[in-house]
Amino acid sequence: MEHTPPSDRKPIIVAEDVRKTYRSNDGRSHLALAGVTAEIGRGEVLVVFGPSGSGKSTFLRTLNALETIDSGRIVVDGVAVSDPGADLNKLRSEVGMVFQLFNLFQHRTALDNVVLPQIVVRRRPRAEALRRARELLEKVGIGDRAGHYPSQLSGGQQQRVAIARALAMDPKVMLFDEPTSALDPETVTGILDLMKDLAAEGMTMAVVTHEMGFAREIADRMLFMDGGLIVEEGSPQQIFRAPQQERTKEFLKQIL
Repeated sequence: MEHTPPSDRKPIIVAEDVRKTYRSNDGRSHLALAGVTAEIGRGEVLVVFGPSGSGKSTFLRTLNALETIDSGRIVVDGVAVSDPGADLNKLRSEVGMVFQLFNLFQHRTALDNVVLPQIVVRRRPRAEALRRARELLEKVGIGDRAGHYPSQLSGGQQQRVAIARALAMDPKVMLFDEPTSALDPETVTGILDLMKDLAAEGMTMAVVTHEMGFAREIADRMLFMDGGLIVEEGSPQQIFRAPQQERTKEFLKQIL
């Protein structure tokens, strides 16, 4: 897949020295992000990987303010979303998020799951929202399941509904938080192929994943995180062929 080199792109997301600590009821604290600075260029596909608990999902969730930050700054398309008074509803309509566990409304059909956010957030007329929803369900390969409820769909089909729902908002950026980790192996390939299609269309994407073959094929740039920090970043070729940091080498040796 041919991509424009990241250096040729203007950043659409900038994170500067982002820090986040979780505190439990018993007074314990866990430093999830220990000063993360990163950029995502327009049209870039960024893959974030690392061991469990490294902060990668937390980092992704801070980009559309699903997680508040303790300090630092996050700017999305010129808007400082970490500032008090930021319009978070507008932000989340422009930064789509696809979760590990789908997060669909169980009492709504696939079609309604894609229609409802358009009406509530984008204020689209129902007829227009229905047309767009049907178009996107066809695009993700489940147009014939529009009238089915989530309980009547496989995990892969539910994830396709979730992707259609995010695309229906016409986002500037798509965030994927381990979108295949809850799926059976036979289903994973179809979701990854769908994400490749989105990348080929020029969608800006940040993806947390353990699928290294997919990362090698689709990523413009990769970030390796551990201990709440970015340990190493580079192109897939550099990361896989000549990682610079011992921690990166050690992790890749365990998973490849």
